[in-house]
Amino acid sequence: MKINLQYAPSASLNWTKEYMVKVLTTGDDAILTDPMLINAFLKIDRKDFMPEKLEHLAYNDLEIDIGYGEKLNKPTAVAQMLTYLKPKFGGKYLDIGSGTGYVAMLLGFVAGDAGHVYSIERIQWLWEIARQNAQKYPNIRNVEFLYRDGKEGLVQKAPYDGIHVAFAFNEIPESLKTQLKVNGGILVCPTEDYNVRVVERKSIDEYEEEIVSGFVFDKGKEGLA
Repeated sequence: MKINLQYAPSASLNWTKEYMVKVLTTGDDAILTDPMLINAFLKIDRKDFMPEKLEHLAYNDLEIDIGYGEKLNKPTAVAQMLTYLKPKFGGKYLDIGSGTGYVAMLLGFVAGDAGHVYSIERIQWLWEIARQNAQKYPNIRNVEFLYRDGKEGLVQKAPYDGIHVAFAFNEIPESLKTQLKVNGGILVCPTEDYNVRVVERKSIDEYEEEIVSGFVFDKGKEGLA
């Protein structure tokens, strides 16, 4: 994953939302090129999902510690993951690891009223924060936050056009792959090998996998907290 360093300001300066989007969308190595995703990053404000005392860092390309060992992923990492996921209007998506709700709301914006997003969080206080943050966007009514362990996905609502995982697995559970829609469902999942696996379901029992190196995500934890 490359960042447009020609646009990177001094480390002592905090980025604006417009500057963050410029870094993500311009240059030869632009991460975001899909108009719907670009619009989502403009409309869904990362600041709305930050702890109040860290709002001044909302648009910098930083991993943010939100307490209890949990982090918000960098904007560049989020943008890259969603680019691999290829969300579309009317799609149904599973977001595993809600955090404070940012990615789920980005997906909800792209999916629109014809689509749906199920977002799973295992930590109760984060689940509650994500639901509170979602209320800042009353026009986005297609995102459902669930308090549960997401390691095995959400089979009762499958199949999905896409599954996004916010933390690293040792190995991708087979049960997640089988929850993808046949002929085009995409799973984007980090692993502990410092890469992201992009798995596309081609048929009932055939999957195509791409491995993208250079990503570091926290290891996933099990059980409710």
